[in-house]
Amino acid sequence: MADQAVQASIELPNKAYLLPEAIPMWPPVWWSWLILAALLICIAYGAVYFYRRHKQRIYRREARALLKNRADDLSDKEVILLCHETIRRCLISEGAVIKAALPSPELFNTLDKDLSSKHQFALLGDIFINGQYRPHIELDSEQRKQILKTTDYWVRSHHA
Repeated sequence: MADQAVQASIELPNKAYLLPEAIPMWPPVWWSWLILAALLICIAYGAVYFYRRHKQRIYRREARALLKNRADDLSDKEVILLCHETIRRCLISEGAVIKAALPSPELFNTLDKDLSSKHQFALLGDIFINGQYRPHIELDSEQRKQILKTTDYWVRSHHA
């Protein structure tokens, strides 16, 4: 009785329209599998690429850790030698053996071409470039800090 009262009170004016049945969401269209496969292949390729890049650049992390951990215990000349050795080892790790074999003044002039003017080795002065050949070197704390900072910047950002 209640149903008849509801039907009698609600009369829709347009009874001639037929609504279609709901379109199912599954299974999706055939080409959605191709898009899903392409997406998964791209994700796998990206993961492999970033893993390889991470493994290839492990020497940078080790060199930066070496600079941070050992620099406090070394004398001024040994700090300069450590920086030179770290730079040359990084070049060798990147496959730039010929560049690593250059004499110090020529090497640092070459490396300065790729660095911004704010972080160049030439700004450290002759004491850094030729310091490994001098018998006695004394650096103040600011020079020592700047040498380590510039070397760390180069190790972090170089592309041999």
